[in-house]
Formats: sequence, C-alpha cells, structure tokens
Amino acid sequence: MTLSRRFLILGTICLLYGTATAQSMLADAPKCAIDCLTELLSQKEYAEMGQEAMCSSEPFAKAMGVCLMVKCSMRQTMDFIKESSAACGIPPTNNTTSYRVNSTVVFAFALLFIVIEVLYLTALVLVKAAILCFFLRIFPDHKFRIVVKCTMVFNALIWVGFFVFVFFQIQPFSLFWNGWQQKKGHLILTGFTNFTLPLAGINLLLDIWMLILPVTQLWGMGLKLKKKLGVISMFSVGIFLTIVAAIRVRELVAFLLSQDLTGRHFQSIIQITS
Repeated sequence: MTLSRRFLILGTICLLYGTATAQSMLADAPKCAIDCLTELLSQKEYAEMGQEAMCSSEPFAKAMGVCLMVKCSMRQTMDFIKESSAACGIPPTNNTTSYRVNSTVVFAFALLFIVIEVLYLTALVLVKAAILCFFLRIFPDHKFRIVVKCTMVFNALIWVGFFVFVFFQIQPFSLFWNGWQQKKGHLILTGFTNFTLPLAGINLLLDIWMLILPVTQLWGMGLKLKKKLGVISMFSVGIFLTIVAAIRVRELVAFLLSQDLTGRHFQSIIQITS
C-alpha cells in the first residue's frame, strides 16, 4: 500500500471524535497531525464528507500529505500513520515496512546507505582507472595517451567531488542518519536530488566515452573489416555495464519522483546490483 493510499484512511478518524477509542488514539497522536486534521475539517470541501468519501478521496489524501510534510517531522508522520492504521483495523501488508520500523532500523539503514554509497563510487572509480591504465599500456599514440590521462584526471575529480559534496553538504554530518527525525529530511533528499542523479548521468557519459576511446585506435588498424570488427567487439564488452548505468539513471529518476520511496528504492537496488 502506497503512502498516498495510507493517507486516505486518516479520514475515518474524523468520524470517531466522539468515541473513547478515537479520543485515546488522538491523545497519543502528534499535535501537528491533529492540527492538520482540524485544518482540513474546517475547509468547506471536506467538512461534509462521510467516512466512505474520505477514504476514497484522492484530494483529501494529497492535502493531508502536504500538511503533514510541512508541520510534522518524518518520525511524527510515521507514528501517526501507524496509529491511524491500527485504529482503522488495516492489517500489515507487503512493502509497507517504512511505516512500522523503529528508529534503530531506520538509523542503521541510513548509516549503511552512506557507507555503501561511498564504497560503490570508490569501486566504480577504481574500475574505470584500471581500464584507462590498460589503454595506456597497449596504445602508443601520443595524442591518444594525453586524452586518456585527461580522462583519468576527470575520473579522479568525480571521486574527490563526491566526498567534498557529501561531507560538506549538511552540517553536522550526523543529519544524514538522524535528520529524518527532525524537520530537516528535505535537506537530505535535496542533496540526493542535486547530486546523485547528476553523478549517475556523468558516469553514464563517461562509460560511453570510454567505449569510444579504443575504437578511435582500433579503426585505423591494418586489418580486414571482419577482423577489425571482431577486435572492436572485444573492447566493447563494457556496453553491458553502460546499459546497466542507463537503467540506473532511469530508476533514480523514478525513485526521486515517487512517494513510495522504500518501494522504489528496493527496485533501484535490484537494478544497480544486477
């Protein structure tokens, strides 16, 4: 069940104001969430809605979601949705762990994500550097070697730029794994949007460039066309990794545009590691 669908169930709470169950549940709910409900109920388009209408109203779901994002922290939003689900009798379903995990799990996931991201980019840069060193070893052309060395410098700058951006984007650095509990989660997501997607795009272009580099030397070899194409195909095996990089860019775009972040992130990880 997506985030949007879960917001729909909050409408049923509005019909329970006069019951002990609702009063108990609302007493434990974050004040910011109660303020959002009160604000929505005061609006003309929602004031006369019944339970069934509220549970099926997409505008109500979006309005509630926008209000919670502005007034509540992620922790408060998750707690309120969990309480609302319990009050409405909605059983747990698959792909909804983001609303039921505790703070320790989220903390560990966020910290592990940063570590894996650093290791992933480091491995990516080292693999590209190894391939470029191989080009330097087998191709003697002076101009070509200069181009390869410039590419190696650019590849290293990507790695340096990543660390500079990551470690100085948000201060203190601990916000990466505990900022979601405060009203600063948007800073982290903005960081991913402003850097992760451009980084993936740059790596994709660099992959394409590294496929072109050896072809410029191999095409001038004194071989028959059939043998020449065979040699070029040997140096073009990396095209499969380039395809994976293109899929990663597509999945990152879908991830950044999705409201069901955990579900999209799961699919993105599958594509990246395939």
